[in-house]
Amino acid sequence: MKFPSMPECEALMAEYGAPENVRKHTAAVRRVANFLAEKISAKGAKVDLELVDKAALMHDFMKLYCIKNNCSHTREAAKVLSRKGYPEFGYCIRQHGLEEIIKFGSDTPLETKIVWYADKRVTHDRIVSLRERYDYLKETYGTKSGQKMKEIVATESFSFGLEKELLALAGVTEKLEGLDAGQ
Repeated sequence: MKFPSMPECEALMAEYGAPENVRKHTAAVRRVANFLAEKISAKGAKVDLELVDKAALMHDFMKLYCIKNNCSHTREAAKVLSRKGYPEFGYCIRQHGLEEIIKFGSDTPLETKIVWYADKRVTHDRIVSLRERYDYLKETYGTKSGQKMKEIVATESFSFGLEKELLALAGVTEKLEGLDAGQ
């Protein structure tokens, strides 16, 4: 699989207006994702470490653009990356969407699961427990509509099941020993 270089990633983030808060969030997600990927790899599972790193870096680069243009940040990211010559990588970024990860279920690539879960462990730029993250999501977004609350609640059990799976593969606990989860 072909990946954009770091300068290309930076250029895409600038081109699509990824603000500083999204970049800080991405940096924290990247720390969690890389930590888990390395632990899981060390336990013998096959993990594409570069894919995890780049997907964590680029998972939200279209977020602000899509908020302004009423589109799906994962689908638009896949389109942009495909146009830039990275169709397979774009497809991996597209899988970052909730619908996609649930749709593929057990066929979801491990790298996608790692990045998706790492994203759920970060509120803004702070690494938090999954419980804290879901409390935040319910309080912040769930109060906007009954439909949004249903979506949040529907993903909760999936998320906790995925957490159990990934942490077991990594041989770590919810606190992510070795990673400063109290930042």
